[in-house]
Order: sequence, then structure tokens, then C-alpha cells
Amino acid sequence: MNHKAPRRYSQGRDFGVDREQDFAADIVPRRSSVPYENRLKKCPYKGSRNLVWTSKEFQASEGDRPRKNDAYRSMNSSVPGTGYRVSNQPTRKNVVYGSRSSRVWRSGDNGSPKSREKCVCKYWIAGNCKKGEQCQFLHSWCCFPGLVMVATLEGHKKDIKGIALPEGSDKLYSASNDGALKIWDCHTGQCVHEINLQAEAGSLTSEGPWVFLGLPNAVKAFNVQTCKDLHLNGPVGQVNAIAVGNGMLFAGTSSGSISVWKATDTETDPFEHLTSLEGHSGEVKCLIIGGQTLYSGSVDRTIKVWVLKTLQCLTTLRQHSDTVTSLLCWDQYLLSSSLDGTIKVWGSLESGNLKVIYTRREEQQSVHALCGLNDAEAKPIIFCSYQNGTVGIYDLPSFEERGKMFSTHTIETLTIGPDGLLFSGDKSGKLRVWNLRGSKV
Repeated sequence: MNHKAPRRYSQGRDFGVDREQDFAADIVPRRSSVPYENRLKKCPYKGSRNLVWTSKEFQASEGDRPRKNDAYRSMNSSVPGTGYRVSNQPTRKNVVYGSRSSRVWRSGDNGSPKSREKCVCKYWIAGNCKKGEQCQFLHSWCCFPGLVMVATLEGHKKDIKGIALPEGSDKLYSASNDGALKIWDCHTGQCVHEINLQAEAGSLTSEGPWVFLGLPNAVKAFNVQTCKDLHLNGPVGQVNAIAVGNGMLFAGTSSGSISVWKATDTETDPFEHLTSLEGHSGEVKCLIIGGQTLYSGSVDRTIKVWVLKTLQCLTTLRQHSDTVTSLLCWDQYLLSSSLDGTIKVWGSLESGNLKVIYTRREEQQSVHALCGLNDAEAKPIIFCSYQNGTVGIYDLPSFEERGKMFSTHTIETLTIGPDGLLFSGDKSGKLRVWNLRGSKV
């Protein structure tokens, strides 16, 4: 595998070498005689930062795709006047989330009942609201019990494309369209290092001790524990999305292709380039792995389903009318968001084909990011970022609104951290750290 790169990324150093240690030296102090350990695992480690959110039941399933849960199998009866469709199966105990209601996804519903309309006081944002507690608008960046904003990390000048907290590190990494990679101290919230990439970053994620950075025509991979640093060639175009799982690394690009590397046991080349998956006619904007399946969303308005064992495209989902922006796996379901203003839930039919079983529509508001976790009561909740800067917080599977987060700009990056932490990055370059106290991740 050729690691040579004529492009200069950091402090004028040339990375035209097979083992590019200079980049890792910029990230973490060099340590002598560090054993090469914690290679990329053959499956996501327990604290995976990828936006893969599946229950043990889904992860242990033998199927390659979302399948119909027994509790959701009957969808023929409805509650008159409510628009809800109810399962005839009794309430059962989910292995992860506890008791689940028999109420299922609502067919044909365009959204959950509206909660009280709240928005942030613009005078409070400017620091000169004189009404105080009497103000009818919020003097807070969120309205959700237990969710607090821990810190605002400022320094990026353009929209943040990725946030990562690698395993075994006390440093938070962020990459932006401004061409900078910033490293933040998790204890002080201060930026302790900045690297000029001399290129726009398209994505950033971590898996175990590895950090993966998407750049034009390449992926940078560095290990924060061993200082191992690689420049992975193969992608054609800007790398907009990265996913890791089942011993493989995937990078979706602006050309519509998905580059694939396989994790190896060799210390010199821990990632072997396998192939490039072709099929999308537009930029690949999001990737996610669920079970034995890779899902890819694109500007071409489709979601492609790839079988990991064969790396073949199984089917193409075509229900969105605009760019697919984010994908999320939950239980036996696939959730997708789009610039068309919808969030769709896909389930498996008896035939095995995937079909939209629920659509939530936000009028005149495109959806930019999805992520999910469990609240303090171990109930699943989903965060949905909208164009107007709000993030809706909903229960699953009912999509009943629980609260909101707010920003002055569209939040395009939402990343789950350990111990109830949530990181958000918006188009202005602000990175915020949130804590859902008492939550279970």
C-alpha cells in the first residue's frame, strides 16, 4: 500500500514517506518503546463513537438487515381518531430498554403532537435581556430535564465536520471546513494543539484508539496510544463520511464511491485497501454499519444496502426526495434523515425487503443529523438536528417530543461520548459539550 502524499498538512512537514510519524507527533507526545497494541478490532468496541446505536438484540441477530420485531408484527388495527396503529401483541420486556409500549410507529402521521413552542431569547443571547425570569422566551440553550451544556469550545471559523473522543485519551478532536484540526483538553476545555491541514476536512471519527480524518483523496489514520500514523490512499474526491466495523474501514466520497480497507495483523500496514464500492450517482454523505450490513446515503437521494460478507449491493432504497444526510440503526430498524424535511423509519417485511413504516415530517425544515442514546431511565431517545438551529429530542418509538436544544446556526455534527456526554458542532464553528446527567450510554 502506497502511503506517499505530496501534500503538506502540518507545519510545513512533507509526508512523502511510507510511515508518516510527523503527523502523530503533532497529536500526542512521542513515547519510546510503546508496544503496538489495540489494533482496530474486528467489531466496534464497547465505547464506539460512531453513530451506530443498536440494542444487544439487534447486534446478536443473524439477519443482515433490520427485521420485523415480534412486538411490531401486527399493524392492522388502529385507534379511531388518533392516527395510531397498534400492535395486537402484548407489552414485552426489551433486553436493553426495559418495558416497551405496545404502541408502534404511526402510519401516515406527519409528526408528533406539538409541545409548547419555545425559543431562545435573542436579547439573552446578546447579554442584555432586562426581563430576567419574567421573560417568555428561554434563557437557556436547551429545554430537556437533566440535559446541561457543559462548555462551548470556540476556535473554528467554519462548519465542523466531525468530533471524536478516542478510547484511552483525554483529548477531544474536531475537524472543520476551515482546514484546521483542533485538539482540546477534556479537563480544561482549552485548545492544546491546532494542525493546519491545508485542505478542507470532510469527516472525522474514532474507533478504539484510532482517529480517522477524511480529506480530499485520502484518509488519515493515527493511533493516539502508539503514535502510529498512516496516509491511506484510494478515495477519489473529498471523503465526506467514514464508518468502521467488522474489521473494515469505509470512506464515502464526493465522487459517489466508497473505498474499503481491511484491518490486518501486520504492524507495517494495519489497513489493506480492498476495493471501491460503486453505485451512487452523487456524493456519499453518510455511512453506518448495522449487523452484517453497510448502509450509505447520498446526494442522489438514495440509500444503498451493502452486504459486508460479499461487499455487494443488496438493494437501493428510494423514498427520499432530496439528499440523505444521516443514518442511524436502532433495534431492528434503520432511521434516515434528509434535506427533504423528513425522518423515515425502515422496517423489514416478511419478504425481507425494507419498507418505510413511519415518516416524520418537519415542514420547511431540512434535517441534517441524527443520533440516539438512552436517558436516565434507560429509555431510548433520538436527537434530530434541523436547519433552523434547533435539535428536537424525541422518545422512541412514539416520536413524542421530550424537549429541544438550540443553536444560532445549523448543527451538522452530533456525536455521542461516554458517561452521558453529547458533542455538537454547528456551521459557525462552535463546538458544544452537553451532559445528560445520569444517562446510560
